[in-house]
Amino acid sequence: HIPRSSSGAKRQRQGPCQISSSVSARIVPPWSPMGGNRELEEGAGLQLDWTKLDKVASKHCDVVPVVVQDSRSGAVLICAYANEAALEATFKQRVACLWSTSRNELWVKGATSGDTLDLDDVFINCEQNSLVYKVTPRRKGACHTKDQYGNTRVSCYYRRVAPTASGSLQLSHAEPVCPECPVPPAPETVNRAALLIAFAAGSVSAALLTAAVLRQRR
Repeated sequence: HIPRSSSGAKRQRQGPCQISSSVSARIVPPWSPMGGNRELEEGAGLQLDWTKLDKVASKHCDVVPVVVQDSRSGAVLICAYANEAALEATFKQRVACLWSTSRNELWVKGATSGDTLDLDDVFINCEQNSLVYKVTPRRKGACHTKDQYGNTRVSCYYRRVAPTASGSLQLSHAEPVCPECPVPPAPETVNRAALLIAFAAGSVSAALLTAAVLRQRR
């Protein structure tokens, strides 16, 4: 059992992750949770959900943010939330378990997709209000989206945000063109390789010619 903080014990709650009627009327998600909006997930337009924390708070969930990080590469894979039940399940199952604030249920990563994240370590910040899960993916993906080749994305953070010449912010994909494909060599590398092959071929030809001349002299 994970001990609760004194502040969490004193706060009056409506129940596990309940949304109040006064807030539900004004918080309407512009997209369905966990996908369903291609422009949101693949487009170049910035659609930051600035009301995300307001939505989470309105459900009265005792949760903290969790950053899920690849132990090997250091890449940030997911940013989500965990409650007491999710953290206990994480240690018990030794896989990344989170709490879905949109579906109001335990989210065992990979239970349906197969993209399980094996737990290596858990870190907590100085103020004890956020966590980091260090994990090793069993497969190559972690995100629920797929790239143009149909591969599950390694991380949910596959687009870069940068200002344009006009001052607006725009998104651009920052993922490899094809993770499964070998990277083609640069033209300089190709030219150098061709020169080496030609040099080697010339050396062999010269050696054969020299041997033939020596045989004739004998």
